[in-house]
Amino acid sequence: MMDERVTGRTRFQALCYRAYSADWAAPLAPAAMPGPLLEAETGDTIVVNFRNRTGGPVTMHPHGVFYTADMDGAYKGRFTDPGGFVKPGATFRYVWDCRPGTEGVWPYHDHGPLDPLPLYKGLFGLIHVRAKDAPRADVDHYLVLHSLIPAATGLRRIFHTINGRAYAGNTPTLTARVGQRVAQHVVALNNDFHTYHLHGHRWTAPDGRVVDNVTIGPGDAYSLEFTEDNPGRWFYHCHVFSHLHEGMNGWYVVSP
Repeated sequence: MMDERVTGRTRFQALCYRAYSADWAAPLAPAAMPGPLLEAETGDTIVVNFRNRTGGPVTMHPHGVFYTADMDGAYKGRFTDPGGFVKPGATFRYVWDCRPGTEGVWPYHDHGPLDPLPLYKGLFGLIHVRAKDAPRADVDHYLVLHSLIPAATGLRRIFHTINGRAYAGNTPTLTARVGQRVAQHVVALNNDFHTYHLHGHRWTAPDGRVVDNVTIGPGDAYSLEFTEDNPGRWFYHCHVFSHLHEGMNGWYVVSP
């Protein structure tokens, strides 16, 4: 927030999921953390044609949606299906069903034999399954709270990150306007429990409580909605103070 550089070495070789055109002819967008948002409605089938261009076996494992055992994307030792051990240069087709009851925002991530290092290098993304014909928010924000740890990055220090970036001004700057219906979707995806706190705002939890700070654990996802009524520049952050001060914070800018 002070526009100061982070000292020391801050670059490393990351791993990211990336969307390509048919037959992997060309990338459709830059590589990023999280990977491509997979969107569907209740009753849809998600088909992912996956090619491994990393240097080791990696996979895609989904949360929330329905899949058969061979579509799990998990390494299971001698019981491993092909989708749980996709070798470098190899391809696999994952098929996941969005049955009733799978609505929500869910993570997907590597669950192969090198787990969890590929995840700590950035190999994760999100799935959003909406109820068919359900009204949409005016604005959707997607945030993954995670860490870039020295064992995976080779850097000398840990960075507590949001969508692969640390510190306000470098993490995603979220925007909205007064009067808009805002939905925010927060996923925790490392070894830690996190909280999500949004300054100047509050929302109603499913049990009817009005809250402005919620705790989520590893692999959890949480969605909140509110009608924007408070213009200004606001912090959003994890309220675990060491995570906050090691990078897990960002700006939410609301225009009148």
